[in-house]
Amino acid sequence: MRILFVHGIAQGGKDPAQLEKVWVETLQEGFDQAGKPWPKDLAVDFPFYGDVLDAFVREEDLPRPDDVLAKGAGGNDEFEAFTQAALDEMQQDGPVTEAEVQAQMDPATSQEKGIQNWGWVRAIARAIDRRLTPVSEFTIEHFLREVFVYTARKHVTKEINDIVVEKLTGEPTVVVGHSLGTVVAYNVLRQGLAGRDIRGFVTVGSPLGLKTLAPTLGVLGHPVPQAGWFNAYDHRDIVALHPLESPYFKVKPLIANHGKVNNSTDNRHGIIGYLNDRQVAERIAQAMA
Repeated sequence: MRILFVHGIAQGGKDPAQLEKVWVETLQEGFDQAGKPWPKDLAVDFPFYGDVLDAFVREEDLPRPDDVLAKGAGGNDEFEAFTQAALDEMQQDGPVTEAEVQAQMDPATSQEKGIQNWGWVRAIARAIDRRLTPVSEFTIEHFLREVFVYTARKHVTKEINDIVVEKLTGEPTVVVGHSLGTVVAYNVLRQGLAGRDIRGFVTVGSPLGLKTLAPTLGVLGHPVPQAGWFNAYDHRDIVALHPLESPYFKVKPLIANHGKVNNSTDNRHGIIGYLNDRQVAERIAQAMA
């Protein structure tokens, strides 16, 4: 039996071996909490694409909300529209209030509400970071830049997917994705992958339910209906804004959603706060049985 971990954003420059160690040790904690024995002879695959994605993001030289506010829109219309839509969705559907956004507005700029005003857009990003990620490495701008480059640039999509596919063998495998890694894993698995034996698909902290991402995903479908799909999220995790169910991510057979994760990491999005969840570990153990 094998388990394939697909990591998320902001991993560039890190040691893949150390990251894999953290994932394994954290999932072992989850197994302990669930009263499940750690499988003997379990092989772990950890495809690492962090440095490759970092390089692609640097090549794009994408504008930040501060840049657009200072220099005006038009530097990258596609990314600017994506940023506006994503931040608006996160503010409208998430826990950040208009009052919190207003508090981050520069009094010297237009106070008009709405994503047509880049002062408002910048204030949303600041309000999200201030409220949800005050002491972590995660920033919502970093997340949006990496997600955009992966989903909008087909050569990037292919290169990242190929890194993951290379680690998939013909042995029985459970696939576990986190953050952007859930999008990568979803795209990889729906390629068909003849000869692969996927026993389970588990996603944690997934942004797949974001309406802003929908146009980049094409026709939605369940990539491994024979294996089942379990999705876990903390409702305070701004990345996992919506559960993977209708109307946000409608597929058949239905995805089993677990929305009661108590992620203890600073931004409620970290992998440590997901893999040590008892129900996540139970579902992974079940898929391995």
